[in-house]
This record gives sequence, C-alpha cells and structure tokens, in this order.
Amino acid sequence: MENEIKKHTKIIYKTAKNSQLEIFNKIRDICIEIIIIVIAVSISITLNNWNESRHNRQEEKEFLIGLKKDLQSDIENMESSKKFYEESIQGLTYFLTATGKHSLLSKDSVNKYMDIFFSSTDLDPHIERYEGLKSSGKFTIIENKELLNNIINLHEVIIQRIHILNNKYYAHQERLGTIISQCIQISNNGINIPVLLRRSDILLSLRIGRGMIASNVIPIHATGIKDCKDIITQIDEELK
Repeated sequence: MENEIKKHTKIIYKTAKNSQLEIFNKIRDICIEIIIIVIAVSISITLNNWNESRHNRQEEKEFLIGLKKDLQSDIENMESSKKFYEESIQGLTYFLTATGKHSLLSKDSVNKYMDIFFSSTDLDPHIERYEGLKSSGKFTIIENKELLNNIINLHEVIIQRIHILNNKYYAHQERLGTIISQCIQISNNGINIPVLLRRSDILLSLRIGRGMIASNVIPIHATGIKDCKDIITQIDEELK
C-alpha cells in the first residue's frame, strides 16, 4: 500500500511539472490521482481496522474462556473458605453459650471446635489472567462494558475486600492465640476450657471474632460467590 501511494504521488508530481498539459487536464489528472490515493488509504484503514477487530474478538474469546475457568475455581475456594467461617461461628457460639455453664461442655464438642481458637483461612484467587490483561492495557478488547465493569469490580473491590478481612481475622486469631498460650493447661483430662472461658479477655475476643465473621467475612464471601456466578452467566451469553 505504501508503494502504491508513492507511485501515485510521483504521478501527481510529474503531472504538475508537465508543461505540455493544459491546466484543465493537469488539474483533472491530479484530482484523479488524489482520489485514487484517498480511496487506497481508506481501504487500507478499513482492512486494518477489520483485522484488528477480528484479532481483538479472538483475544476476547480466549480471555473470557480462561476467565470462566478461573472464576469456577475461585467459587470453589470461596465456598470452602465460607464453610470454614460458618463452622467457626458454630464453634464460637458453642463456647460462648457454654460460658458459666461448664457442665454443658462435652468432650466431643470441645474436640470438634477446639481448633477455632487457632485456625484461620485465606483465599487464593486465580487473578493472573486478569492482572495480565490489566497490565497490557487491553481492557478495551471486552466489548460488553457491563461485563467489563463487573470483572473489574470483582477483582479490584470484592476479592480485595475478602483479602483484607481474611488478614484481619488472621491477626485477630494471632492475638487470641497469644492470650490462650499464656494460660492454657493440658492434662490427661484434656484442655482446661472452663478456665479459659472464665477469662474476660478471651470471651471478649470470641465475641469480636464471631461478630467479625457474621457481619463482614461471610457476607463478602457470599457476595464474591454470587458475583462470580453472575459473571460466568454473562460470559456464557457473550460466547454464544
């Protein structure tokens, strides 16, 4: 295409310099060559745009197919993490309910829920594909802007919020573990749970942990799971 433009430009130059041509014929021939150049450039731009659009659609398709797999894995991780927190609430509620009524404590239940004093969890999201698209500046290949906004919100807001709350709960559990380690006693009869549950700092920590999980951690996990499923539905529509 560049060679064609150069060729017609030379023709224009020669025509303009040709003293044997009448002015009308000269202007006519030059206009014809200019029109040819304009048409050639327009066709070239159109073809380039078409090729770029086709390439973008292929890139978009590959990204969305991969993202769908990532989100399906993230849903499994979020559901597993959410289940951990739901079981933690059960344990926290059990020990708080048994406060002052130690006869209600059963060995089986204590063994079942004892880990909640020290356990935490974290989310390991599959964000590499998203971060790769983000760093390349190619968000524009996703034509559906609602879908794009949902994808960005999931990764930049929801997943980040889950990370923050998981880290806060982890720090909370570390503080609780430090308190318990100072007064825990293990004997043939097991761990001195009744003694631990008489400490106001431990009870306060258990209540804070339960409140954090119930009011913040579980709801954001539920939101993350729902958003992932909604985005997968949108992706399926786009790939039809």
